[in-house]
Amino acid sequence: MRVANIRTQDASVRLPDDDEEEKEEEDWDVFLTPDDKRSNGEGQALQSEALKTQEAQPLRGRTLGFLGPTNPFRHKLHLLLSHSYSDPITLLLILTTAVVLVIQASRTVLLPADQSAPSPQVGYFHAWEDYALFVLYILFTIESLARICVSGFVLDPEIPTSALFTVPSFRSSPSGSRFRSTSDHTFFSKALRSDVPTSENEVIALPFRLNIQISRQKLARNVPYLRQSWSRIDFIAVVAFWVSFILASVGVERGTYHIGIFRALSVLRIARLLAVSSGTTTIMHSLKVARPLLSSVAYFVVFAVVLFSIIGVQSFNGSLRRNCYLLPTLGEAQTQLPTFCGGHINATTLQPSPYIQLDGSPGDAVKGFICPLGQICQEGQGAYSGVESFDTVWQSALQVIVIASANTWSNVMYQTMGAEYFASCFFFVACILVLNFWLINLFVAVITNTFSAIRAETQKSAFGAAPLGSLVEEQDESWPAAGRHSGQNILKLIYAYTRWGWIFLALASLVVFATATANMSSLHQEILYKSELFLTVAFDIEIFLRIAAELPAWRVFFRHGNNWIDLLLAFGSSVIQIPAIQQSEVYPWLTIFPIGRFYRVILEFPRMKPLLLMVFGNLYGLANMTLFLMSVNFLAALVAIQLIQGDMSGDTTMNFGQLWNSFLAVYQILSSENWTTVLYNATVAELALGQAVIVATFLSCWLLFANFIVLQMFIAVIHENFSVAEEAKKEKQASNYWARHRLQPEVTHSRWIRRLNPYRWFKADPVTVKVENLPSTLVLPMRESVVQGYSPPREERKDSLMRAISKRTRHAPSKSITMLQKLFMGNTRSNEFPLIELRQAKTRLAEKDVVEDDTGQYLEILAGMNQDDFVAETLDDATQERRARKADFIKDHPTYDKTFWLFSQRNGLRRLCQKIVRPAGGERIFGTAPDMVAHTIFQLLVFLTIIGGITMEIIAPPIYRRNYYLQYGLRRLAWFNIAEAAFGFALFLEFLIKLVADGFFFTPNAYARSIWNVIDSVILMGLLANIGLTWGLVGTANRFVHALKALRALRLITLIDQMRSTFEDLIISGVIGILDAALLAILYLIPFSVWGTNIFAGLMNECNDTSVQGIGDCTGEYVNTIYGNSFGFLVPRAWNNPSPSTTFSFDNFRASMLILFEIISLEGWIDVMSVAMSITGAGQQPQTNASQAYAIFFVIYNLLGGIIILTLFVSIIIGNFSSKTGSAFLTRPQRQWIDLEKLIKRQKPSKRPHTRPTSPLRAWCYNSAVRKHGWWSRTMTLLFVMQIMVLIKDFSLFMTSIYMLDIIIRFYGLGWESFRDNGWNIFDVIVASGSFTATVIVQSGSTNPTIQQLQKLFLVCIAFKLVQRVDSLNQLFKTARASLPVILNLLGLWLVVFLFFAIMYMEVFGMTKWFSGESSTQNYQSMGSALLMLAFMSTGEGWNQYMHDYATVYPRCTYTAGIITETDCGSTAWAFSLFIAWNLLSMYIISNMFTGVVVENFSYVFQSTGGAKSIARREMRSFKKVWAEFSNAKTGQLERQNIGLFLARLDGVFETRIYPREQSVHAILASCQDNSKKATKTGGVNLKKLNNILNKIDYNDIRKRRNTHGRLYHEARILSLRSGGLSFTDMLLLLAHHKLIDDREALVLRDLVVRQETNKLVTDLVNLDRVRSLLRMISQRRKHLLEREKVMNRDIPAIFVNSSPATPPPILSRDITSPRSEYETGQSDYESSSPSPSPRILVSPSELPATDRSFRSSLQRARRVSDVSMLSVDMGQSYWRERSRSPEPEDETDMISSLQRSIWGEMMLQAACEEGDA
Repeated sequence: MRVANIRTQDASVRLPDDDEEEKEEEDWDVFLTPDDKRSNGEGQALQSEALKTQEAQPLRGRTLGFLGPTNPFRHKLHLLLSHSYSDPITLLLILTTAVVLVIQASRTVLLPADQSAPSPQVGYFHAWEDYALFVLYILFTIESLARICVSGFVLDPEIPTSALFTVPSFRSSPSGSRFRSTSDHTFFSKALRSDVPTSENEVIALPFRLNIQISRQKLARNVPYLRQSWSRIDFIAVVAFWVSFILASVGVERGTYHIGIFRALSVLRIARLLAVSSGTTTIMHSLKVARPLLSSVAYFVVFAVVLFSIIGVQSFNGSLRRNCYLLPTLGEAQTQLPTFCGGHINATTLQPSPYIQLDGSPGDAVKGFICPLGQICQEGQGAYSGVESFDTVWQSALQVIVIASANTWSNVMYQTMGAEYFASCFFFVACILVLNFWLINLFVAVITNTFSAIRAETQKSAFGAAPLGSLVEEQDESWPAAGRHSGQNILKLIYAYTRWGWIFLALASLVVFATATANMSSLHQEILYKSELFLTVAFDIEIFLRIAAELPAWRVFFRHGNNWIDLLLAFGSSVIQIPAIQQSEVYPWLTIFPIGRFYRVILEFPRMKPLLLMVFGNLYGLANMTLFLMSVNFLAALVAIQLIQGDMSGDTTMNFGQLWNSFLAVYQILSSENWTTVLYNATVAELALGQAVIVATFLSCWLLFANFIVLQMFIAVIHENFSVAEEAKKEKQASNYWARHRLQPEVTHSRWIRRLNPYRWFKADPVTVKVENLPSTLVLPMRESVVQGYSPPREERKDSLMRAISKRTRHAPSKSITMLQKLFMGNTRSNEFPLIELRQAKTRLAEKDVVEDDTGQYLEILAGMNQDDFVAETLDDATQERRARKADFIKDHPTYDKTFWLFSQRNGLRRLCQKIVRPAGGERIFGTAPDMVAHTIFQLLVFLTIIGGITMEIIAPPIYRRNYYLQYGLRRLAWFNIAEAAFGFALFLEFLIKLVADGFFFTPNAYARSIWNVIDSVILMGLLANIGLTWGLVGTANRFVHALKALRALRLITLIDQMRSTFEDLIISGVIGILDAALLAILYLIPFSVWGTNIFAGLMNECNDTSVQGIGDCTGEYVNTIYGNSFGFLVPRAWNNPSPSTTFSFDNFRASMLILFEIISLEGWIDVMSVAMSITGAGQQPQTNASQAYAIFFVIYNLLGGIIILTLFVSIIIGNFSSKTGSAFLTRPQRQWIDLEKLIKRQKPSKRPHTRPTSPLRAWCYNSAVRKHGWWSRTMTLLFVMQIMVLIKDFSLFMTSIYMLDIIIRFYGLGWESFRDNGWNIFDVIVASGSFTATVIVQSGSTNPTIQQLQKLFLVCIAFKLVQRVDSLNQLFKTARASLPVILNLLGLWLVVFLFFAIMYMEVFGMTKWFSGESSTQNYQSMGSALLMLAFMSTGEGWNQYMHDYATVYPRCTYTAGIITETDCGSTAWAFSLFIAWNLLSMYIISNMFTGVVVENFSYVFQSTGGAKSIARREMRSFKKVWAEFSNAKTGQLERQNIGLFLARLDGVFETRIYPREQSVHAILASCQDNSKKATKTGGVNLKKLNNILNKIDYNDIRKRRNTHGRLYHEARILSLRSGGLSFTDMLLLLAHHKLIDDREALVLRDLVVRQETNKLVTDLVNLDRVRSLLRMISQRRKHLLEREKVMNRDIPAIFVNSSPATPPPILSRDITSPRSEYETGQSDYESSSPSPSPRILVSPSELPATDRSFRSSLQRARRVSDVSMLSVDMGQSYWRERSRSPEPEDETDMISSLQRSIWGEMMLQAACEEGDA
């Protein structure tokens, strides 16, 4: 805190220091409650007042220990800095610095080709830019020193310098917690504190205006220099510059080793340019708001990266150093091959031998790829000079980051598989799933949810405060009226009639350009020129026509955005027709103007205009985000230039030689496409210069920040347009609620079958049918409608089936049967608890006292009036009516319910079939209900049949069948053909059973009425066709016939219930939006394809001989070599399209569209851009970086296509998830409650021994086990940290032994029952036992590689214990784990899709020859390799390269028609179809669904801001401790008699006492103790202190607490009626409702309705308790008065008088629970309730008659409100109110008679009986 001294007043105003202001700003208004906002408003008002006072005295304290507030030098510096031109001049200097740096970086500096290292440089000044930067940084240094002198350096000016040498005192938090909650700020979250104050009236400022304003505010407040974010960055930049200046001056910076880090850091001085606009400033502010959560997620991701890195270094250390070497045969040197290996064939023994190590000794085992004869496997330097390896922790971490980026990770995987085993792939697959598909998506979740919260709170975009605008307005074509002239201009009418003609001309303009090719004739060129000229003139006429149509109000034309766009396109198209421009080199680029007219065609496509408005609706936000992206990329490029420039040769495309190349390099890393090429090339170049680690760290961190955070912000930008306005969410909830609860008309799922039903046209022929067990409700003879397919909801069908089970099954199903039923049918249990069940629950009450009887009787009355039962009964009537219609129709048409007109319902075969299959069209009315056990077994047999078919495909792939045919001939009765026929027959038998049971088409429950049955029939027909044609055409069937085998895998989707639900919810429900996005992507490709053809047609061809100059020299033959310079052979030269990874060209529209479609997935676009950057001219051989300007096309295309289009898919999927789950319509408090509910339901009670151990040893073990932060627990945490840091083999046994000792201590202290309850304990036992066993075996000398790998895995698992020990990691782990069930369901569906495509790829391409990318492990010849290929192609890895490889056709392969065993060709049609289909389905849809799942299920954002923010881990542990004390050890529930005691023991956020702990009787008496002699009469209590304490009690707060306690108590007792107790979760939810949330704001409408009914019930019970307590108080008071009267009259003679004396005045008394009477305070007693009698005012008998009118008026008012419930009126309130109004006494008999006439008469009689008994 800082103290602002105000001399004019004798006071001081305390202002929050910068740390506190930053903390409040980071929490932002998004996370503030209304009370917080009011308090903040008061604080801001106080602060503004102090600032006004400070204007008179701007300086305070001492800076640097000697510059006081009156120092003239400090005053002059302050005047200089506060001058109006000071900050603008500083920003001008920053701009000048940026310009100088750009000029300096634009000069190309590369490593000379004849040098292996750069030449050393001595001195700093080598060019004029160095002198300019020197002067600029002198000025920056002076400015920094001036600010330090004025405001101080680190400490506040008023803090003395001696404070640096004193030990600070740390105060504990009020709650005594020593641990930080997850919402608190950490060191990293404060590293760049936000110091930008928020303002609700913030407007869009001019460039840098906001930045200048903030800087002046900081200066006025004397904020110390290093307490400001920008100042910290400036300080680092200035200090780094002078360090680099000194190093350069002495010749160290670029000597033998390079130290470029300081020169690179000096560039950060221009980082203030990121605040160039208010939009980018808002984006940075939004990032600062999200920074705490991003930091928390980053902790978890880094921890996971460290674990995987340790696994990698333990498992693959030295693996990537082994390669096959070609032995010399003709005197040449030994040649290293790119193949990784684990052994070779020994030339002597011809047996596999281990690899050779660096020291010449053989390796430990033969593994991986075996080098063939003539080659040797030995260790070497490794790929990229050993950078690509797992040899050290940092190298392993680098590879894990590569895997997490999902780019080029497959290369490392296959290299490791070659060096180790095929099982090594599981490490990479697990890493990609955990990191990329799960944890990295947490960044998307944080950004999306946090930015949505910012928008919901501020009602502004998180990407700019400007109002959102759209590119194309909805009314553009409606020609809105403009004054009296609107609608009277004939030209407007003419244009309206010709509008479609102009759309056609826009399409024709694109078609004309699309006909261009690289080799078109001169006539074709002439036609193109004249057509373009004609269309240009036509569109110019259109513009004039549209302007003239608005005359005389011509300004109306410029009010529409599309008019501006069309005018710009028309003007640009006209200008490029100038001959000088048309014949220049820029003309192909300028053709974007006529091509751009195609947007008008796109808007005419159905659904495209709304989608475009969705994408570009927040155009201002997209522009700001794009500007921010380019600015950050530009800054990173300048940093990279200063770090790397001049250290790489010109042979590399991305060499950081000049600024544009550096910009492209860091942009390539941002896109993550082949980013490892830049990483490895730069790192290898810096190995000899000593800064390889710095360069690799910088480039990796840039990838993590740019790709995982900045790019994901585009998702948040577009997601903003898909979100529902906050004010419209509750309206949407209400409409959805009433739509669901309204009685819906009959919905027919098979209307087309009903329309084709021939029985509709036949006359009814009713016959007498004897029907058994006909329901009594089926007596409605309705003939007005034919049968309509009735299909109740899935839950209703399951419930009916389960009821059938209960009727027919005489034994309880086994656990295995239940699990299978859940697998095939889903969960049939319901968690609903209808209120009517309270009627039956009454009989289970444990105690039968009067209170329980009354409560049960009252609940029974309310349950009888439950409206939900009425609605359910109404719905049931509608259901029965539909069933009656169907039954009536069946009776009128007897043959309608006969399958195949043969099998009636009496047929035994049909009854048997019906028992084992479920009906398709709803419940069978007259048939036999399915037997669940038989049905489950039948489904299991079908499941095993499908698995058998898939297993057969794994055993007998095409390559196996070919070898079988070659060995045994073309045999029809081959075992695999017989197996396929058997499996196919089983599925056909299932089909027949379903047909016999319910018919196929025109029956009540026909087979075709289920969409899943239709899919099954299609699959079956495909399988039967495959079996038939395979048997008929043995060995000669085509690819299509064999591809039909893959259909069997799809049966798993239709068979398993969870698969069906996931497929329906995730894919089918959002297929329309996904198709819309796909169509938009295709429409986006078209104009870019035309533009690319215009620019690059004929320019990208090259000769395969790189030594020629052009096409003229590309003739004859040349000597080509594959490995090194050996084994040369002649190859003919050819001038062809480039093939860096895949062959492509832009020579025509088709080829251009194909390659652009391939690179829109961000795969291969760097290769295409590199080829374009090497263009030297038409017919010229390309040269590296000859035309770098061509990269602009691909950067624009990648930014708009690869980022925005891909982001659109993600946004649509997230929006579909949100709409499906309903979270799209949830307000922020509702999201907070749902996430809090998830957090509560994840909690489980801790089962500890109920009795503390008595023996000293076990007591110590018990304390060590339960104290989570004792010295033993901290020692174990330190041990786990050490486990991560070392993981050395020599210490493994010691670590494991200590670990096992900890487990033994916890086991002995807790006991087995409590120990096994915690899943972490089971994890400890498994890991410790496995680690100890494996370590002992390895230490004994075992060389078994499996045991060694298991030991390393177990040792790494020990380090995973840190997740349990660190609170932030633990909470994030639990939050991330919440999405696991949905992720696993999605993974299951994805696995089925994998199997389907894997089988299809194997059957189609299993025997295709290898081309450029295939190898022994990269092919489709086996199921394992096919699945692995599909896995890495799902991340976009190399899919287009393999697509072209498998499109190989004759003459590049062997083709024999009709003989499959002699064909190794691919298929162009199959290759393009399968690879594109897999790319779209897996990469664009299913992979992005993981992002949608994680975003939808990630609740950490709202848990850290809502009610869960208060539930720290310490609070939950305290709650569990109290729960363990009072809950039943056997049932785990809190019994009713312990509810009051349990509530009294709660503390912290769950405290429910009526009086706080410090106001309890014991606490008050303890604080009022007095040992003086005066206090002997008062029992040692100081009455003065006692009165002071009692006077300080806030009685309004006590009333609220009493009301909360009473309602909580009664609601807990209601919930306990279910099973005689209250569960752990129910109690937590109950406490959350009463203590943490506001039900009206936090609950959705459906839950709010139920909650209100519960609240009414609780209110009535509270009032009942209040009345009962009042009556009991009256009764007890009368008893007391009678007893006192007896005592007083015992020795006094009776005195008889003739008349009664006057009524005495009221005698009032009070205790601490009622400090004053209600008529004194004017307060209502409604909020003062208690579950137990607590008298407040003791009334004398003379006052009792006053209650007569109060009770009477209360009952009359109650009867007006409700005829049933007469307890929902606050009796006490009216009583005390009436008492204050009518203080005069009345007769006692009037009160008694009034009570006897009321509903409380029975209670009064009972009270009288109790009094009589007394």
